[in-house]
Amino acid sequence: MEDELKSETVIGASETVWRLVRAETERQLEQALDTDPAELIALAWSKAQPLEKYADPERYPRDLSVIVHLGEHEMSWRLHPEIDIVVAEVLIRTFRFTIELTVEFKIAALTIQGGIVRSVAPGCCAFGAALKYGDITFKEEETPDVHFPGHIDLDLGVPIGGPRRTFMHAPEDGER
Repeated sequence: MEDELKSETVIGASETVWRLVRAETERQLEQALDTDPAELIALAWSKAQPLEKYADPERYPRDLSVIVHLGEHEMSWRLHPEIDIVVAEVLIRTFRFTIELTVEFKIAALTIQGGIVRSVAPGCCAFGAALKYGDITFKEEETPDVHFPGHIDLDLGVPIGGPRRTFMHAPEDGER
């Protein structure tokens, strides 16, 4: 980034300025990566076509909890956080990074109630992540198989079909 900025701009910044730019870039990337992986995984599963039937309130009433087992499968995402370099309120350059995430599940289970994924029992899985800028890979890591006991409760849950899907229902006694 520093080389690109030095070659493209007339900024003759000192090493102190470049240290500040590097530190702020690292801080911004850490913030972009501060995402609950269980929520990200549940959101991806909630969009899976085989789960759509569990969003049907006639087949699966909202008070019925269903545990759905998923076999071996892999999920992957590409995120593109951007960092703007601004000097004296002028945008000098935007840097677009790529974060590649993969999860390979051996088995997993979801608890679904009322068309919403309420918890995830990941079972056994392996993770991979890479941070890239253009053709440059800054960091790439993979884990061996990780065995998770129990389950992860999702605070508000993740509606099947994506975060905006809701179902209307008649209020019950005491409900407004």
